[in-house]
Amino acid sequence: MKIIKQIAPSGKNSMKSLTMELESLIYTVISAQYPVNWDSGAVTRSLFSGMKQLFDNKIIRTPGNAIQTSWRIKRLKTDPEKILGDIAFLVQIAYHDGQVVRGAALLDTALKDPGKNTFSSLNKNRIKKLTSTASHASLLLYDYDPICGMAFPSTVESIIGSHPHTWNSWMPYTYAATVPAGLMMSIDNKTTGLYKISLPLSYQLCYRYLYGLDLDHSVASLETAAGLRPDRGIMKYLIMISISHGGAEPLTSFDYNDKLYTDFE
Repeated sequence: MKIIKQIAPSGKNSMKSLTMELESLIYTVISAQYPVNWDSGAVTRSLFSGMKQLFDNKIIRTPGNAIQTSWRIKRLKTDPEKILGDIAFLVQIAYHDGQVVRGAALLDTALKDPGKNTFSSLNKNRIKKLTSTASHASLLLYDYDPICGMAFPSTVESIIGSHPHTWNSWMPYTYAATVPAGLMMSIDNKTTGLYKISLPLSYQLCYRYLYGLDLDHSVASLETAAGLRPDRGIMKYLIMISISHGGAEPLTSFDYNDKLYTDFE
């Protein structure tokens, strides 16, 4: 089953083809975990291990550009009490014009409850602390049913798919979607009603994070993501991505707390 439909082939390692492969990976991971082992940690580890294999040391072809990515994925060595959230992206981007940016994305994960439309594991107190550290913090929602009705722009087919004959013949759907944490707190919803303000994880990664969008750049968010300020809280998983655009020299050295984190594959 292909999750985002109508994606026209555009060459190996194009952004479109990798988006399609990532959606297939998400579907494979979710279908393997539910219902036998419906556990957020198990889903996250399996998913991001597969994402590293998919994106690490890849040159991604886009119109007029080439993006090179290098991935390192870490998990906590132990389970400390002061967990702030589940996933931290620590991103370093070198643009084609020589400018460099460092950013962080902090996410908390939640599974849809079996047989229901709720995400009961969402903890508002934890989410509030997360957003106080990172204003762009997000929730990553996993669902065993297709997620649709998302907050896509009306011309989404020109971004990640081919042009349909009619709008009714095409609808994007996924099994992992991101929701702005602050917006979730504002509408006070812990159900699938959150999907109206969501984007597919594949879109958020490939068309936002890889370009430096929706990241936090404050010292507090960067240090928290890297585990350098455990007094503020610790993230369970650390995903470090080096990105270079247009042949720029990639930044491969990361400053993080190696006493807290160890590799996982």
